[in-house]
Amino acid sequence: MKKYLQRIALGTSICLLLSVAPLSAADSPPYRTPRAGEEYTTLLWGQPVTAPPRNRNKVTALNLGGMWIVDGPKDYELLPFGAFYLWRNKDEGRERLRAVLAGLYNEVRYNRRPEWLGKTEYVLTLDSLTVPTARQEFVEGKRIDAEELEWYRIHLGLGLGWRAPLKPGHQDNAVEAALTYEPGLLLFDKGSDTAASFRVPQDTYEGRLHVRLRADALERNIMELPHVGWAAGADGWYGHRARWRDWGGGPVFGPQDGAEHRDWLAARFHVLAACGLPLADAERHRLLSSLYGGIGKDLDRFSAFRLGGEPSGGETEALSRPTIAGAIFDEFYSRSYLIANLEYRYELLFFTYLHLRGQLAWLDRPRFDSKGQAEWQMDTLSSLGVAITCGAPWKSQLEIGYSYNFGLLREDGNGSRYGGQALTLAWSKEF
Repeated sequence: MKKYLQRIALGTSICLLLSVAPLSAADSPPYRTPRAGEEYTTLLWGQPVTAPPRNRNKVTALNLGGMWIVDGPKDYELLPFGAFYLWRNKDEGRERLRAVLAGLYNEVRYNRRPEWLGKTEYVLTLDSLTVPTARQEFVEGKRIDAEELEWYRIHLGLGLGWRAPLKPGHQDNAVEAALTYEPGLLLFDKGSDTAASFRVPQDTYEGRLHVRLRADALERNIMELPHVGWAAGADGWYGHRARWRDWGGGPVFGPQDGAEHRDWLAARFHVLAACGLPLADAERHRLLSSLYGGIGKDLDRFSAFRLGGEPSGGETEALSRPTIAGAIFDEFYSRSYLIANLEYRYELLFFTYLHLRGQLAWLDRPRFDSKGQAEWQMDTLSSLGVAITCGAPWKSQLEIGYSYNFGLLREDGNGSRYGGQALTLAWSKEF
């Protein structure tokens, strides 16, 4: 582990050297961190620098990056990611579009409030995952190839919503509620390594009733990171599958009862707060705390919460997604979880931020029993991390991060050992 920490220390030192510079008189007390979308002018290395104003109601961005899972499962050591992000907020919030488009994964939400509906708005959604390769589950860091599946899901949604503005009154500060019905399909096929005796689930129609609540009272800094305020939200689902028979029978997870999981329930929540520290310059020293939780009934591999080390962001919907530091994308499917995060953030320059992060998670995850079969166990996973977020050329943003999770399990040739590491590089370019 020492060599990886040395690499992180070297990368962090380079960022610090690039960032440290005498601040101008414009930065003399009382200093105010520039906020998202605002114009900001200062002196940097003796030269005047201006960050122009930005229209936050209309955002088109390309997000690219990758994760290096140190000593991760074969074929999962290096995980690239990328997507287009679209945000349109028109007519003072009466028409909104949010879309994350990656082709194999897409998430779209469109809200519109016509005059004849008063304060009510209609909601259209799309949620799809169509990765054209077999996907394995992981137990104690090991791939369960014998039970891999090709499986695809696509859900549309139609419903009604309500929205009202919140202080401090920026375009994303609002409280929202929505109720949608989401008809969809689940499709399955065997993978190349699936055991011959494994019974593939039946293709089926799945309808979901989705209750969604969001509240955002955050001010964000120039890098769109939460600076002060709070955000919270909750989701609840009831799902029903029209045709669902017994399936599975693999060597680890065993047979699965179709009748038991034909109908399912799930609920999750999140709350986040950002504030200053009682130091000489609280604007530059920030503390962020957040709590995420989820619980369900009759959840299986295709309805349980998917948790992993996916990239996150500072916008309202991205803040609602829990992550497990150091983990592979969707490494866990869990029936219940509670995750607490604490972050100290220091503003090196108005466009460069240092993050020190800690996480404590309680996670319902499968473990091997004495017979080599999966049994569910509530485990504790703790992690520490460090990251640098900074502005980059061509209206872009860069984040470099490292995390070490003491509760992850990674295969070492003689079983599994505790401790998982991940290096992350994320680049976002706004057009």
